[in-house]
Amino acid sequence: MSTKLSTKQELTDLTICRAVFALWVFTYHVDLYINFSRFLGPAADLIRHGYLGVDGFFILSGLILARVHADLTGDTQRYWINGRPSSFQRPTVGMMMRFWGKRLARVYPVHLATILILAALAGFGVLLGWQPHDPSRFGVSSLIQNLLLVQGWGGSTHGAWNYPSWSVSTEWAGYLIFPILWYSLSYCSAIVAAQTMVVGFAWVGLVFAANGYNLNLTFAHGLYRFFPEFIIGMGIARVVHFVADFDAVRRASRITGFVVTISAAAIGIDLAAVLGIWLILGAFLMQADAEQPALLGRRTALNWLGRRSYAFYMSFAIAELLMSQYFQHSGWTPRSHALLFAAGMLAITLALAVSLYAVVETPCRRMADRWLALPADALPAE
Repeated sequence: MSTKLSTKQELTDLTICRAVFALWVFTYHVDLYINFSRFLGPAADLIRHGYLGVDGFFILSGLILARVHADLTGDTQRYWINGRPSSFQRPTVGMMMRFWGKRLARVYPVHLATILILAALAGFGVLLGWQPHDPSRFGVSSLIQNLLLVQGWGGSTHGAWNYPSWSVSTEWAGYLIFPILWYSLSYCSAIVAAQTMVVGFAWVGLVFAANGYNLNLTFAHGLYRFFPEFIIGMGIARVVHFVADFDAVRRASRITGFVVTISAAAIGIDLAAVLGIWLILGAFLMQADAEQPALLGRRTALNWLGRRSYAFYMSFAIAELLMSQYFQHSGWTPRSHALLFAAGMLAITLALAVSLYAVVETPCRRMADRWLALPADALPAE
């Protein structure tokens, strides 16, 4: 069996998933302040388990990287023959440096920009005589860890500076070893890759049980949550082409995935919800691999937000700081003015996301693409 693995398709469904995951996490954090989920009855836990959006990002990260970086094994037009790639080339130092450079350019500029914004706000607050709720959040030690992007590697046990960036730190750890992980997974047969995913789910299960049947591990423990899900995502990309052409498999995967994700999140079984998210993402990737139209269509607003989802995710802590300080000095509580608090959080987060995407993220990515482009003589012949 010989199958071409395309890497150029527009993955609209997965872009929309990024928007959904970011909104899920955002809604979860808003609910921590105003507890609007108490009015949702049986659906309350869908909001209270919104941290599972981060697990979606972890799986999606492994999936997307494996999907678009076949060039790390030296074969940009890869064919699978009897379950194995047509050719292999170990990732060279140059390949890995280009990969790391592009990934760093993808995450670090926005990360640094949010730190600078928070530093400016903290300094301005001091001049006005305002004190943050947790002054230790802005300590020098945590600043150094954040600047080095290692705050999620076990050195910090609480949120500091832009606290959502703990997950970006764990993803950076994954990026550093991705070339070797993907080469190894590609070299193995599809059966071994499938077994690797089973081991990954078992790993997630152990973490789930060890954490009191909950996957909300952050900061110092984030890597335990990240790596198995990252590898599971890579596994999807490795085996998906074997089943992508079967419409019944695609349909069963997406329907089962939606039902399992919503049901499991609603009753608080995080491990099952992760399985459901994996099935959904796998179904969307199968749809793209089979060169079928996107299941979610264009969904313009969600597609637009999906492209800005990283900046959106990195902005809500700044909005949270501004709104909580404003409410504190107004003598209000978020629950007493819940609609105003939620609307303010959303407006500030969106404004920051749009600005960071346009002024920081996009220019830096384009610059990195130019600087780190393959030499002309290294491009494959037409």
